[in-house]
Amino acid sequence: MLALALIPGIILFYAVWKLDTVEKESPVLLLKLFVSGVLVMLVDILLRTLGIRLLESTYNGTHILLYSFFDAFIFTALIEEGCRFMVLKLLTWKDKDFNYTFDAIVYAVTVSVGFLIAENIFYMIRYGSEVEPLKLILPVIAQVFISIFMGYFYGLAKLADIKGDKSDKKQHMCEAVLIPIVLHGFYEFCLSSRITLFIVIFIIYAVLMTVMAVVFFVKTRRNDTAIEWSETDMTDGEAFEKNVTSLLHGKEKGGE
Repeated sequence: MLALALIPGIILFYAVWKLDTVEKESPVLLLKLFVSGVLVMLVDILLRTLGIRLLESTYNGTHILLYSFFDAFIFTALIEEGCRFMVLKLLTWKDKDFNYTFDAIVYAVTVSVGFLIAENIFYMIRYGSEVEPLKLILPVIAQVFISIFMGYFYGLAKLADIKGDKSDKKQHMCEAVLIPIVLHGFYEFCLSSRITLFIVIFIIYAVLMTVMAVVFFVKTRRNDTAIEWSETDMTDGEAFEKNVTSLLHGKEKGGE
């Protein structure tokens, strides 16, 4: 069972990392993102527990779908995706290694995998052999696909930021947060409703979401666009270092 908790996430991360063929990401940065995903899971447990207690204190037991809606979209999707996006932006937005649009997908998937592996281990510790294997595998696959959407739009937002297009930057940043929240929320809502109609809708939805995630992934990989950092995007120390390096290279060429 422990293997089921670990292997799916590791395989999906390795596949995404392996397909990043233009320039491999910094192992240090990836480790930071992975550990941040683990920490987000711990924060999520706390916030979700408080949220569910608040919801149950006002729940009268009649509106089951309304309860499922708030649980899925607010106390699961909003908290998880919101926290993952915050650490993603905090750790990568101003990092010079973030120099291709496909990098954003690698970063988003890394945070997600850290979260999901930690979550699966938590479930194993809490429920032991009672955990159903599908509950360890399916959420990993679904949420890694959802993180591809986050990374896709996050990369476009960074590209727009470098180009100075504030309107596109704002739009893509909103998409990077809101689309994963909606996708994740609907996923959880359909499963928690336990209504046949929603289960059928979920199956169709899961297929469409998978196809779209693969399309976005392939599109970004094929059209992996360089993010050209300008000197105005650098700190004074970085700009000075770049100027000194350019000057030294110039002298070397002149000496030749």
